[in-house]
Amino acid sequence: MSKRIVRRVLYIVAVLVLLIIIAGACAVIWYKSNLSAIVGVKCSDNCEVIKLTVPEGSGASSIADSLEKAGVIKSALAFKIYLNLEADNKKIMPGDYEFKKDMSVKDIVKQLNEGVSAKVFRITFLPGETIATSKKRLLEVGYTQGQIDDAFNKTYSHPLLTSKPADASLEGYIWGDTYEFYQTATVEEILMRLFDEMWKNVQKYNLVDGYKKQGLTFHEGITLASVIQRESTANYEERRHVAQVFLLRLKSDTPLGSDAIIAYKADLVNPNRSKTDMSYLTKFGCPWNSRQCKGLPPTPIATPSVDSMRAAADPTDTKDWYFITGDDGKMYYATSEAGHNANVRKYCKKLCQYL
Repeated sequence: MSKRIVRRVLYIVAVLVLLIIIAGACAVIWYKSNLSAIVGVKCSDNCEVIKLTVPEGSGASSIADSLEKAGVIKSALAFKIYLNLEADNKKIMPGDYEFKKDMSVKDIVKQLNEGVSAKVFRITFLPGETIATSKKRLLEVGYTQGQIDDAFNKTYSHPLLTSKPADASLEGYIWGDTYEFYQTATVEEILMRLFDEMWKNVQKYNLVDGYKKQGLTFHEGITLASVIQRESTANYEERRHVAQVFLLRLKSDTPLGSDAIIAYKADLVNPNRSKTDMSYLTKFGCPWNSRQCKGLPPTPIATPSVDSMRAAADPTDTKDWYFITGDDGKMYYATSEAGHNANVRKYCKKLCQYL
């Protein structure tokens, strides 16, 4: 072999070695770069928090893909290489996690190894409560008054709210249940979850069509259900009976005669009022004085339960025009005013003194 050929072979080998070195260096740079955090500097509490659930039995590949898709890591491949070559502990614990974009792959893997679940809190909203109480519950779990007010004043796009008048509040739409949320959840996210849960029940019991059969829009149906909620006992059949009384009055263009409606307005005017101050019965005119005004109030007066919502869509087939809740907690009905007054005298000597 001539010296010229040897030199050429050595040159090619040197170039190949150099290319291999360069490729290796680029691979190392790429690898190290993709192990770093997406955000280059620590962003403290201002950093975006990303929530991710790792199901039981998840493999490294699926977890890496989920992390990359969620924007937690730069490269699923780099994550898997690190997990196989460098991680002290390769076991990933299932659970709910919160990651920030200033976390490196090493930090993320450490958190997955330790099974550090995302911090959550529970909050309960109850049927029969008003927005005022719901806001207090949100204050108690740490939200500011400004955050709460901004969220409640916001306009939401949700099928539950399509028939709600634009100027009406969210009264009646704060679905009663116990919920669990990540601590990073906004009040808007909480409200959307409540809307979702309420809408599931609306669809389950076909309430939109049920209210339409009673001559009501969906918002009117929820408004009626809220009055039923505040006027009746927890018994579903009793709620249906009360619904019949109100619907009969609505269809005959007769005032509902619900003191619960007047009491709601009185509470808005004076939250610290005396419940025995019956002067509120004459302080308000329409549309809140249900002893004088025909039709439903402009908004719901509380959050209705699912039984109250169903009752408004499916009342009993009775002919009563009056009812009271007696001092014994039982419901008493009458077809005439004389019969109603007799029930008041006989069964409601205490409760009928409260508004």
